[in-house]
Amino acid sequence: MKKSRFFDPGWWKGCERRSMYRSFVRRVSRFFTVLFAGGASLSMMGLFIIILFNSLRRYTFGKSLAWGEELPVFIAVHGFMFGAAYAYMQDRHVRFTVLVAFLPRALVGKLYMILDIIMVGVGGLLAWSGWQFVLKRGAMETSALISLAKDIRDATGWEWIIWLGLNAPYQAAMVMGGAMLSVAALIRLLERRMEGEGPAGADSSNTRPVEG
Repeated sequence: MKKSRFFDPGWWKGCERRSMYRSFVRRVSRFFTVLFAGGASLSMMGLFIIILFNSLRRYTFGKSLAWGEELPVFIAVHGFMFGAAYAYMQDRHVRFTVLVAFLPRALVGKLYMILDIIMVGVGGLLAWSGWQFVLKRGAMETSALISLAKDIRDATGWEWIIWLGLNAPYQAAMVMGGAMLSVAALIRLLERRMEGEGPAGADSSNTRPVEG
């Protein structure tokens, strides 16, 4: 007579391992979700403050800060990278679902897992190409921030601050964005595998694709 799994110690150990795996994936997912959301929020906050301050200074004193127009662009790029990774984590990024809507749910789940694997590679390629760009042009000075960096260096004696006047920390947004996209796609892949379905379930509130 076949022994019930309820009395099988191996079955319970397997359940415990699966539970630990699910708990670990959820903790990692929450951490990176908060990180990406926080990065996007802080970027947009910094962008708003700089533009507001520069606008008030322009209309009050008739002159704006030289770096007040260049720095918001760099901040916006970093904010976009954080936002893209956060959107992928939430399954709220733009995608076309006209054909997917006619596919069986099980097939859709496998399709999205394949797309996650592809996006891990795409993020890696983006990070690699960004790093190559930094190596080639990162040492070039920015048009406006270099003057601010030099002024701070002269006032404080901090030689390392001149790095903020180079293109490297701002072009590195591609490296950071690619790495974050790969991490987000990998986590979503683990979550889909854990859930055994597509994008958090076809009826899930977390899935809000933009149809086209």
